[in-house]
Amino acid sequence: MQLRFYLHVAVWCALLALFVGISIPNVGRAVLENKIGPVNPNHSTDSYLEGLTRVRNGSELFSTLINTFPWDKSIVIFVDSESSLSKFLGMVVAYLSWPHRVKTVAVTPATFADEVAAVKEDSVGAAIFCALKPPVWVKNKSDFGTRITFVPIASLNPNP
Repeated sequence: MQLRFYLHVAVWCALLALFVGISIPNVGRAVLENKIGPVNPNHSTDSYLEGLTRVRNGSELFSTLINTFPWDKSIVIFVDSESSLSKFLGMVVAYLSWPHRVKTVAVTPATFADEVAAVKEDSVGAAIFCALKPPVWVKNKSDFGTRITFVPIASLNPNP
């Protein structure tokens, strides 16, 4: 009975030693690279935006830009229905657009121009294109990094 107890303790001690031995190089490297410490409140969304659009501190810059749009009108976010990158970027943009009301419109190449032209100026303040190029008739646009384009609603009218 005592032998069984000692074997049990020895196995668990060996597993603990193995766990610590394997973990020390990873934890030690993180400590030396100073990756352990406080994280800013926008760490996740900043990382997403930097990876997808190459914009550093994107959450703060995005908030500054989004606050220039009217509060009483919604924002339309256009995403490519066939691109997971575009849809994910649209979700990040919708998250960062809070407290503005947003509507995400998934488009295909066949319906893209019609969907953009159908946006009504009376209820929408701006449009955001995620990993999509706005139609050629859009004149006044602002690029946010490599994959996000802001367009004031007045610029979406194909017949100026």
